[in-house]
Amino acid sequence: MRGNTKSVVVAAVMGMLVALPADASAQARTWKDVQVADIETMGEKFVGLARAFDEADYDWRPMEGVRSVREVLALAVAEAHLFPGLWGGTPPAGAAQGFGPEMERVAPMSRTDMIAELESSFAFFASNVRGMSDQQRMAEGAFFGTAMPNHAVIASALGDMHEHLGQLIAYARANEVVPPWSS
Repeated sequence: MRGNTKSVVVAAVMGMLVALPADASAQARTWKDVQVADIETMGEKFVGLARAFDEADYDWRPMEGVRSVREVLALAVAEAHLFPGLWGGTPPAGAAQGFGPEMERVAPMSRTDMIAELESSFAFFASNVRGMSDQQRMAEGAFFGTAMPNHAVIASALGDMHEHLGQLIAYARANEVVPPWSS
């Protein structure tokens, strides 16, 4: 595994462990359970931030050439819909093929529709991972050209999505929007 990919996987694992509920140590949890819980928690945070921003602020960006709030939310939807394709999943009906086209489909949505799309995309993503067999999770896959077992592809995808969640949190703080879980 290349150093950069290894770092992404380690960061994703650490992020997922931090995201576990307080009573998680009392429960037997599989790696799949941890990943599904992380997807669900991350989805709640994206949705919470989408609700916390006024729709007028959806087009705010910190500077030219950087994604706007709307574009980060659209990217989260696109990734939740399309990352499962990296390990053999099929995007949901209505999703565009490819990250760019899916972002273009989602970005013009109203705040209300964006929130609904975030909710459904993260539910789809969690359901896809939850429904995988151990054999599917251990099968060889790739994350943007780097070969690894599918469970590691999922961890790498989650690491990428956590990066965008952090980006959106920074946008919120720059706009004096308080993330709902930290108030």
